[in-house]
Amino acid sequence: MWADDFPKTINVNGYKYTFRLMDDKDRNKILTFANSLPDADLAFMRRDITQPEAVDSWIQDIQSHQAVTILVEDGDNLVGYGSLYHNRVYWNRHVAEVRILVSSPYRNHGIGKKLARELTQLAKERRLAKVIAYMTVDNLSARHVMEDMGFRPEAILADWVKTRDERTHDLLIMSTSLNELLS
Repeated sequence: MWADDFPKTINVNGYKYTFRLMDDKDRNKILTFANSLPDADLAFMRRDITQPEAVDSWIQDIQSHQAVTILVEDGDNLVGYGSLYHNRVYWNRHVAEVRILVSSPYRNHGIGKKLARELTQLAKERRLAKVIAYMTVDNLSARHVMEDMGFRPEAILADWVKTRDERTHDLLIMSTSLNELLS
């Protein structure tokens, strides 16, 4: 089973990171991580994970099997995470969403891509048919990672994202069929 593979050490471009599953004991680690991030890293969060209630809600999603989250650690330091959200609404029960955040100093090293691959493998194991990812149109790095994995643009929603400073951005929705996903 997929979850039995964790924790594991993954080599990403010559550096070793621990990938492990998040649980309720990680609450304070997530809060510390989130509060250490610059505002730019927090700008496009679906939840404000600097707030304890938001982290508690996230943990409840994990405990209810609506989400699975992989934490990435460099030694004792949390450097990123990836979540797979499976919405069990009847009409889109075949679809999951990937959410990934890697802190600024660790970006562009392949960690996000490794997380995306792990999460889409989980979606395959759960026999889901489609995975989607949301990002702002101007997030070219994230778009490139997802395109390399076989994701394609599906929709752009104008002024859909509002940042903490009240600016709006266009939202790009990308998706892939798990049957078409590159291995």
